[in-house]
Amino acid sequence: MINSQIIGLDLAKNVIQICKIDRHGELISNKAISPKKLKEQLAKSITSIVAMEGCGSCHYWGRLAKKYGHDVRIISPKKVKGFLQGQKTDANDALAICNAAMQIGMLFSPIKSEERQSLQTLESSRQFLTKELTALNNHIRAYLYEYGISIPKGRKSLRENIVLVLDSEDDRLPKSLKSSLHVLWERYQLTLSQLKAIETAKETLVKQLEPCKRLMKLEGIGPVCAAMLYTSLGDASEFKNGRQASVYVGLTPKQHSSGGKVYMTGINKQGGNKPLRAALYQGALSVISQLSDVPKTVKEAWLLELVKRSGIKRACIALANKTVRTAWALLSTGKDYTPTLLNQN
Repeated sequence: MINSQIIGLDLAKNVIQICKIDRHGELISNKAISPKKLKEQLAKSITSIVAMEGCGSCHYWGRLAKKYGHDVRIISPKKVKGFLQGQKTDANDALAICNAAMQIGMLFSPIKSEERQSLQTLESSRQFLTKELTALNNHIRAYLYEYGISIPKGRKSLRENIVLVLDSEDDRLPKSLKSSLHVLWERYQLTLSQLKAIETAKETLVKQLEPCKRLMKLEGIGPVCAAMLYTSLGDASEFKNGRQASVYVGLTPKQHSSGGKVYMTGINKQGGNKPLRAALYQGALSVISQLSDVPKTVKEAWLLELVKRSGIKRACIALANKTVRTAWALLSTGKDYTPTLLNQN
């Protein structure tokens, strides 16, 4: 039996649907209000379970509700979908969120602190500018290739060739197109400078955060991976153990069991945290590619044996799995990472 009322929020930019259910499961109200009114209601309401889907601004509203003493539950939209009855409307969505929040065994997402969300925002901005820079690079190369001008790979080659093509004496490109090429090149240079500024801001923030400093001592973990790990795991209090953290990232085998028979398959490539998993895999690959034939630590010896037995790709997944579990231990205990040397055993 729920001992407090449930408030289900269907978040949006201008209008937020708020559904209230009492502790007996009876509907109290279900109406649309403004974000300003919602702040007032959260401040005045009795201690309640405040549930919402994991979507834009959910962490902001989660932090605000928690500040007023509410029990905040952020639920995956896929899990809420199963409780939707009738057509998709804001009112039905808010009611479905309330019903999902009451289910036994339902898993909820942790609320990100402002610090962790800042890291996440900088990372998403970095990825956006990286994609835009790649798109501009490909467009400029295709632009010139249509007129027989091929540019070798690399930023240096692109820069040197653009200077030559934009020269007034170069007649390989029609004069009517040089002005538009100049615009594209200026846009490319501006995007590149903006990307560097975002990367500098993120690296500065990572270096200031004590948990990230400790995470970067792990093999294959640099500023990018450290920031993503800290953003995802936080202080690790939301996870019971390292395995749960690894499941959250998506680095454990899938299970399909029935009738007492257990079948384990590969990792779920569609679930978990895909960007973090990809970054961890690349970090693990860099570690394995630089392994010496004579291991110095217990982990290096384990990796060498694993590569011989299972291959490089599976060894990368295994190392990424171990990295997440170790990161959970570092974040939960506050200890520093020290690799175990072979001569210590």
